[in-house]
Amino acid sequence: MYSYGYQYGNTILGGGGNPAAAIFSAYKSRVLTDSGVVENDSCTITFLESIGAGTDIIPLFDADYQAVLDYGTAQGYTLPSSGQQTLQNDLVVALKAAGVWSKLDTFANFATDGSSDFALIDWKRLTEYTAINSPTFTSNQGYQFNGTSSYINTNFNPFTSGTNYTLNNASRGFYLYNSVASPLGIDGNTTTFDNGIFRLDGTANIRINSTNNINTNYSFGVSSGFKSINRTSSTNVTLLSPIFIDAATNERTQTSTSITSQNQLLGRSGTFYGNFTPSCYFMGASLVSENTDFVNAYDTYISSI
Repeated sequence: MYSYGYQYGNTILGGGGNPAAAIFSAYKSRVLTDSGVVENDSCTITFLESIGAGTDIIPLFDADYQAVLDYGTAQGYTLPSSGQQTLQNDLVVALKAAGVWSKLDTFANFATDGSSDFALIDWKRLTEYTAINSPTFTSNQGYQFNGTSSYINTNFNPFTSGTNYTLNNASRGFYLYNSVASPLGIDGNTTTFDNGIFRLDGTANIRINSTNNINTNYSFGVSSGFKSINRTSSTNVTLLSPIFIDAATNERTQTSTSITSQNQLLGRSGTFYGNFTPSCYFMGASLVSENTDFVNAYDTYISSI
């Protein structure tokens, strides 16, 4: 026997019968008939309470994603559409199944059809990032930086707030929606370069918990997709991008020195500002082993919106 629950407002609607869960999932976006019954050739699903024809069936969500929606509602933000809520919930579920979610300290998904304020919610900490000097928000894409002054303050200080993110086991990354050629100032902080990616297209100035450059240049490339830096030990870092996913050429050396005690910024590295559009940003423990599943989960989401 399978059961599948749906929620309408604060009313829990339960599914009866014994069809496979896959059949229930096909009705995530369907509406109830007057009798509260949905039928197809394979089964009949009768709900505990009829709420009228034309009423959306809203699936029960993972508790952590529901907490994001509850936070947005409490702040008065416009939530994503019901269909996109399902996709975002599926993303959280996929990240948990891949072992990614538990290793993150901060994660914000800017690519949404919710409001620009909702796009800045930190899904892990239930706080907010801050858009500085008016980067341009585009629904279902993210925030476009202007290359001269706009950026995002994550309000996450890895020294004081990092749990998974530690000196010799750490990661940072983002999904690049689009960019101009040779963007500078990818991420970092206001005064130092010990936790920043200076540029995407070939540089040794790519740092994670270090005042040192990596030993040889690396190019993330300016094509869309995930870009990340992972510290796997006191001397080794792994850089991942759509160009060199899981390739031996990703490995670099760089001795760790300290974790900076400043808020991490996106679109700014010291006095340099980026001109690109990130769709999400994250920091946490090293995610080299989970990278393929992380990339696939987010690619599935971004290609579905």
